Amino acid sequence: MAPHAKYVAVYDTPFWREQGLSGEARSAVGPMGEIHDASSGDGDAALFGFLGVPAHVRRQAPEAVLLAHCRAQLVRLFGEQAAQPKAEILKDWASDPHTAVPGDGNPDLNHPVPPPATASAAPWENRLIGIASEWSPNFSGYVAGAIEAARLGVETLLLPTRQRPAVLN
Repeated sequence: MAPHAKYVAVYDTPFWREQGLSGEARSAVGPMGEIHDASSGDGDAALFGFLGVPAHVRRQAPEAVLLAHCRAQLVRLFGEQAAQPKAEILKDWASDPHTAVPGDGNPDLNHPVPPPATASAAPWENRLIGIASEWSPNFSGYVAGAIEAARLGVETLLLPTRQRPAVLN
């Protein structure tokens, strides 16, 4: 999470649902690239979004400006009721010394290249098959990667015994 930031707006009611809206959005206009309904089951209403603004740009903007841009984006997407949250929080992990180091401010914008699906480092060599998104050779970090990694892991386990690493037999 080191290079990322999240905005949360808390409301009295999930007014967007009354409009037939899900509270979910993807946007290329405004600071948040993706927005989600974060309301709880017991009536607390909230929207949150991950900021798509790079950490080095966020550092140059006062928090009040970022908050105002996030609110304005929610108004464009969900209407005027979004302009008055009862609380709002901006969590910028890039400025959190317990989360980020200076090098995190300019990360590679792509997901990391995963290790091979079958661990090749002792003591896990031929004992561990990665089936999470980060183990996907083509879609690391995405849902499609989780599906691909799981499929490849199952295919490895379904190989005839003579083709599998001995420890997996």
